Amino acid sequence: MNNDVSPSLKNHYAIQVLFFLGMIVVCLDVISIDLGNFKLKISYVWFPLYLILFAYFFDLRMRLDNVKISAIFILSFLPSVLFSSNLITSVAFYAGTCICLVIMFTFSKMVYLAPVKIIKLLFLFYRFSVMLTAAMVVMQIQYRGHFLLYEPSYYAVALIPYFCITFHRAFLYGFKISIIDLFFIFLAIFISQSVSMVLWIFICFVLTYISFGRVRLIYFAYFCAALLFFLLIAYFFDARTRKIIDGLYGLFSNPSSSLNLLVFVVGNRLQRVLVAYQAFTESPFFGVGLGTLKAYSSSNFNASDFIINGITAADFIVESTAANVFVEVGAEAGIIGFIGFMSILFFIHRKKNNYVVLAPFKIAFYVTMAALLIDSSYLRTYVWALYGIILGLSALEKERLQDGLFFRPS
Repeated sequence: MNNDVSPSLKNHYAIQVLFFLGMIVVCLDVISIDLGNFKLKISYVWFPLYLILFAYFFDLRMRLDNVKISAIFILSFLPSVLFSSNLITSVAFYAGTCICLVIMFTFSKMVYLAPVKIIKLLFLFYRFSVMLTAAMVVMQIQYRGHFLLYEPSYYAVALIPYFCITFHRAFLYGFKISIIDLFFIFLAIFISQSVSMVLWIFICFVLTYISFGRVRLIYFAYFCAALLFFLLIAYFFDARTRKIIDGLYGLFSNPSSSLNLLVFVVGNRLQRVLVAYQAFTESPFFGVGLGTLKAYSSSNFNASDFIINGITAADFIVESTAANVFVEVGAEAGIIGFIGFMSILFFIHRKKNNYVVLAPFKIAFYVTMAALLIDSSYLRTYVWALYGIILGLSALEKERLQDGLFFRPS
């Protein structure tokens, strides 16, 4: 009996292992090396090694349109480095930007080489992340679950593709098929206590529902009933949720308390956006320099300048990242860098080939962009992995799609 495995099959298995490990690494924020104004994440070392592996074992050729958009993006950020208020910090962040492109195209290549297994691997990874997070919460390693990321709001953004592919599968094959993943999603809400996660789940469900073109209100009613049930449980067992719901109810009798409630829910995000916008207005063309917003704000602004109608978040300081990726890019890279950043997003937006499998990931892309309106860092590696998955799926030849096989339960 011949137990030899063909080289192509070995490569197929290797791609699956690399993909799963890659998903873990792009979510690995809690382990990093602090280099002053720059934190060296594991992914910044890991994916250059992937690049070497792919160059040696796999075909590393890139499509011409991918090369062009990468060049536009990288060149648009270059002036913000050359005119930076801190050259060393900006060079480090520029290197991080280049590695994010490596991550995007590495994931694109892995999807292209082993497309049928990618969806199953994503479900496996997201389930693993929720189980590990739940274990850390139970063991009191984390108070509010956030997997291997910095905080629950980051984890909420990282899970957006999971919400979309779960709802997509549910509409394709029925909600009974997706009961395990729906349980994991509600478990993720419970252990993270993230208000933003509830919002992203709701938006993902509605957009997926609309994308199927089905007018079946029963699905929407079931989902809303389940969400309401969960909120009732959270209201009685979680003080933060109870305070938010009581605050919303209190708006009917005291509408003037809306700003207080907003500050409680979003924290210091609103003021951080105002700080970044002020930095942008002072250096609109080239920005203050990649990665230098915190230091620039600390040297040029005072916290008292950003008090809103006498209200400020208790933990607000001007030396903070912007709580809006688009304002952050504008502040650090100026109009030129902002145009380059938007060009790569528009490039991904235009990908429409193979929409039968691409649809949930395009929805995840749009919801993620909406999420980044209230969160910081354009160097989120798991977001760039999502970009790569979209590029890889859109590049597949029609004969490799195999219809519903991608989302069909095992």
